[in-house]
Amino acid sequence: MIDIILADDHAMLREGLRRKFDDMTEFHVVGEAGSAAELMTLLPLSPHPVILLDIKLPDESGLRLIPRIKKQTPRSRVIILTMFNHVRYLQQAIEVGADGFVVKGAPFAELIKAVHEVVNHRIYVCSEMVPHLATHIHRPSKGSALEGLSDREFEVLTLLTSGLTPQEVGERLGINSKTVGTYRHRLMEKLELDSTADLVRFALENGIIS
Repeated sequence: MIDIILADDHAMLREGLRRKFDDMTEFHVVGEAGSAAELMTLLPLSPHPVILLDIKLPDESGLRLIPRIKKQTPRSRVIILTMFNHVRYLQQAIEVGADGFVVKGAPFAELIKAVHEVVNHRIYVCSEMVPHLATHIHRPSKGSALEGLSDREFEVLTLLTSGLTPQEVGERLGINSKTVGTYRHRLMEKLELDSTADLVRFALENGIIS
């Protein structure tokens, strides 16, 4: 039996996934977490869980959480389950130790396939991301505006254009709203944009948000 831990701040999504997994005898959902802190308390419940982890948790980025998870439970497998389908998130996830990456719009059957793959020590990338990854690999990186952004700038860009206020972005990242404003100004300079509306349009055009 495969132990599953669901880590997402949307209770409705967790409940839906739990019901689906509960209908299958090969899976056992050992716990649900709505935050990074809750997730860390669940890790002792299983020596080798498959953790379905959202990138955006209210108290910490899922990406920054992965090394802590791997340190506490080295036999765990982590699948990033996210609404963000930009290839940069995929690259960052793999770099920090994620075993799989699935976009939330994917069919449940693909999530099951991802679980089976990571349990067998194989990296899994959902089918929706494969064309993006191939395009990114074959596209020259020079001249790409996104390539000039730091990881933190990219995080701020994603959160701001997802509809969060500077204060909410600051709370997510552990910085104050004034610092968020500094990042926003720096983003507009680097991307040669004039307003938040331009940032949102840029994010849509580049697949950062949908």
